[in-house]
Amino acid sequence: MIKGNKPVTNPELVDSMNKFINEKSAVNELNLIEEINKSHLMTPVIISSVVEKGVIPEGATVSFKTITNAENESYIVTFTDNDELCKWSKDKQETLAYTYNDLNGIVLENINTVKGFVINPYNQIFIITPELMLYFSQRKAEIAAKEDSFKII
Repeated sequence: MIKGNKPVTNPELVDSMNKFINEKSAVNELNLIEEINKSHLMTPVIISSVVEKGVIPEGATVSFKTITNAENESYIVTFTDNDELCKWSKDKQETLAYTYNDLNGIVLENINTVKGFVINPYNQIFIITPELMLYFSQRKAEIAAKEDSFKII
């Protein structure tokens, strides 16, 4: 999670999401995985205490806002930027910026209540489940192995 009032934007991630939607090639898939791993995503939350000067008080709890699909499965909602957040809610939202690794850990810690997280649920709609997280890890390992095999010693 990052702190601060810096606006969250992810133009490279949005671009890679759109490219993957339009052409599901291996190159676009790997670029998408890389961009998701580098991004910070706006995540609407409910904080149990008043946040002052951008600091969450010690002992405060953070709850994540979710959406539910037709099978009654809940997913943490995340957004690439404020424009996407506004497609979900016009009301001012308390948000925190989380990385893919942060969200991965949160989902795995709460697997009985959430099935994953969704990026831009009112536009590109990328649903990240634990199974997809495992796939991302495997693909990253494959790429690293290939890169290592090309190094000259």
